[in-house]
Amino acid sequence: MESQYGNTFHVWAPPGFEAAYNGGQGHHARLRIRLRETSRRQVRGFTPSVNGFQFSNSWSPGLPAMAVGFLWNRLLDTLGGETAGALGIARVDDGWLPITQASAGMCGGMTFAAMDYFAAGKLPPAETTSPASEADPLFQFIRDRLLDSFDISGSGHRWLGYSSPHYPNGDEGFVQVAGLARGRAWVTCRDEWPRIRDDIDAGRLSPLGLIQTDSLDIGQNHQVLAYAYQQSGQVVQLWVYDNNYPGMDDLYLQFDITDTTGGVDVTRFGSYRPGEPRIFCIFRSDGYNPHTPPGGRQLSVRQVMERVTGRRFGRLPDDVGLPRPASLRGWLGSV
Repeated sequence: MESQYGNTFHVWAPPGFEAAYNGGQGHHARLRIRLRETSRRQVRGFTPSVNGFQFSNSWSPGLPAMAVGFLWNRLLDTLGGETAGALGIARVDDGWLPITQASAGMCGGMTFAAMDYFAAGKLPPAETTSPASEADPLFQFIRDRLLDSFDISGSGHRWLGYSSPHYPNGDEGFVQVAGLARGRAWVTCRDEWPRIRDDIDAGRLSPLGLIQTDSLDIGQNHQVLAYAYQQSGQVVQLWVYDNNYPGMDDLYLQFDITDTTGGVDVTRFGSYRPGEPRIFCIFRSDGYNPHTPPGGRQLSVRQVMERVTGRRFGRLPDDVGLPRPASLRGWLGSV
């Protein structure tokens, strides 16, 4: 059917199957639909307890980074005056709310840094507490990647737009009538979920922004890293590395993509603590490019083989590292 969003489609699959589509825009459009049996699909070789940081997203408030006010104003510049006015967003003091205070953290920097270690074929450092010194190379790297994660020169303005109390949850509202916005449910289910799915199907980690406020309190928002999904019918389960929960492999988000007329209902499962804030919207963070991270640990042969093949190797020794070819040759000669 035609809408203010162009040609839109409602594609359903029964439980036990997943349906995806692409194309279908413009006149004489051709829509391609893929139907598969439900299965958990995962980026090979990524496990949060192994490839994530061993410390949580908790930082000393004395560590200097940047302030939310600085970030806010840079994002506002890219959002544009007309849209900002419609969403009720105004400038603030550049020094407002230091982003390393305990209530804010550096989740985006940790998310991008974890991707960097994975892209480099390394594991993050083994420390179980976050860096406490401004001079620590890892702190400096995560701080710089935090700014990168907001994609200020690209589509980072979404952090402000989607957090506005005037931004609609569903497919109706004056903002949409004015042609300025799609509702948060549409953004999550129609725009962003297919991009996240395509990342994982292609073997790429997918960095996510979680909008956890509708009152412009952007310090309440969060960033996580999607590495696996399963879709049965219209229900999506999305496994994430959440740097607030180091060592946890059972964390996933679940939501139904059937209807976008109301707000999206995202439920957390696994080892999440009670009282986590509501998720109003999920979107894929843009602007990631791999950087060379400091230090890091070598992957074991087991981890390399599992990453390459996607299989579990019960007989591979954990203690044979890549820099020890003699040990590897000895093991290969024994099998």
